[in-house]
Amino acid sequence: MESSGRHGLVSFTPEQLKLCTQNFSEENLLGKTQFGKLYRGKILIGSNQIEVQEVTLKIWEEQFPWEMPAMYDLDLNGKKSKLRDEVYFLQHPSVKCHPNLVKLIGYCNEGDLFGVVYDLNPLDTLENLLVKDNFTWHQRIKVALGFARLLDFLQDCRSPYIVRNIDAAHILIDQDFNPILCDFGMLSGGIMGDMANNPCEGIWGSIGYIDFHLAAIGKWSVKCDVYSYGVLLLSLIAKRVIDKKHPYETIVDFWAQNEYKTHRLYSGGKAEFSLVHESLEKEPEYDAYDGSIITKLAMSCLEFSPLQRPTMKEIAKHLQDLYGCLSHGETVGIKTMRDEV
Repeated sequence: MESSGRHGLVSFTPEQLKLCTQNFSEENLLGKTQFGKLYRGKILIGSNQIEVQEVTLKIWEEQFPWEMPAMYDLDLNGKKSKLRDEVYFLQHPSVKCHPNLVKLIGYCNEGDLFGVVYDLNPLDTLENLLVKDNFTWHQRIKVALGFARLLDFLQDCRSPYIVRNIDAAHILIDQDFNPILCDFGMLSGGIMGDMANNPCEGIWGSIGYIDFHLAAIGKWSVKCDVYSYGVLLLSLIAKRVIDKKHPYETIVDFWAQNEYKTHRLYSGGKAEFSLVHESLEKEPEYDAYDGSIITKLAMSCLEFSPLQRPTMKEIAKHLQDLYGCLSHGETVGIKTMRDEV
């Protein structure tokens, strides 16, 4: 490895990235992102290059990994652009130290291999953890709250950021169950400038998280991210994963809306309503009142009219006011995950 002199980052060769991931082996594959893949890796550090550091790598690929039409293929210029934009964003002083954004160690842009190396030894991706029984109720609330705070931070800028491709596959979970966003391939606003309505992009968002009001009017806003967050929140509490190859069979917001309408039909809208998975309801730390509150919060994010959706600041406040947060604040990150940036 050698210092690139640019942004103080390390310039990796393709051979080094292959070596630290065992030639991008399947056993080191964490998951697929919208434009590539995530891998676990190990690099040598220290003056004698004998210390081992656990890292995460993200590799951009030419072929869109979710088998979408060829119009979504990421060509050489596309990979260069994604790498350049990500380095610019993550190294900017205004966001560089945020605890819920990945930290860059270095990058590779030789030949046709474009990738970045993150200073992160993750537990897993959120997508992989969603259905796991050992991913507890309090851990899920901690993730929901941490990510809500991140989005509030990004939207609370003079020129608000819009992530536009929120997805459980784009969120890494560290060893303390903090959510870490690791994909910025459609980021718009802030220091990136307004790219939200670029007609050349041709991508509506991440499969299963798309705001259908956006599809109707074709205009992005921060409330599109609120909608996607609602899908993410439902996935967390209901233990549901969107299968990118069969999205319409596993889509979360369709399922939730149908369950909600059925409930209102048979209860007159008076009974408490919860979409929390039964296995989570059996945990001793779970509170039934929290289940109905968080379900109502998630459903409010899915309102068709963006004006009817809450802000991310309101969402974070509602989550902080849950009984589980008030009684187990340190466990869910009230004291340890402040957005002090």
